[in-house]
Amino acid sequence: MRGAESTRPTRSARPCATADTSLSVPRSARRRVGSGHPAKSDEKRDSLLATRLERARILGNFDSPKVTLLLSEAVLRQVIGGPEVMCEQLQHIVELGESRRIRVHVLPFTVGAHALLEGPVKLMWFEELPPVAYVEGLKSGRIWEPQGTVRELEDVYDHALGDALSHRKSLALIRSVAEDYEHEAQREQHS
Repeated sequence: MRGAESTRPTRSARPCATADTSLSVPRSARRRVGSGHPAKSDEKRDSLLATRLERARILGNFDSPKVTLLLSEAVLRQVIGGPEVMCEQLQHIVELGESRRIRVHVLPFTVGAHALLEGPVKLMWFEELPPVAYVEGLKSGRIWEPQGTVRELEDVYDHALGDALSHRKSLALIRSVAEDYEHEAQREQHS
């Protein structure tokens, strides 16, 4: 690898089948980090959680990379941590989107099959280096540097992004689902 880890990307595009822990509120991130297999010790889980939450702080800095996030609607509907945690998590994503820190696009269930069903790809562009793509699986990940491969992966991402809702419509959907979770949490508290 040619030092991409030490050079901060200027722009990043990430499709997610699950909410990225770098966008998670602490309660949600704790559930996600602790849910893997094999099970992690409390110490290991807390160490991973601290690292990921520290990494997430970059989104509060306007000098940080521009981020475009492509979420499957399943991310909004898969309840992790209960309705109160889901409400908090989705409100956080809306706040990041409204503050112009990230652009959010939701791939609705109605799209059906789409270009990223085979797996997620993270695209990163740099000021002084060529773009790279990171493709990951359950227990592996690979950085792709050959520009022909990166362009193919950009094309796959662009096709999926073309099927997604606009930023504005995505934020409205996420806000609506968060409100549903808020009402569900209130009903649970009163029952």
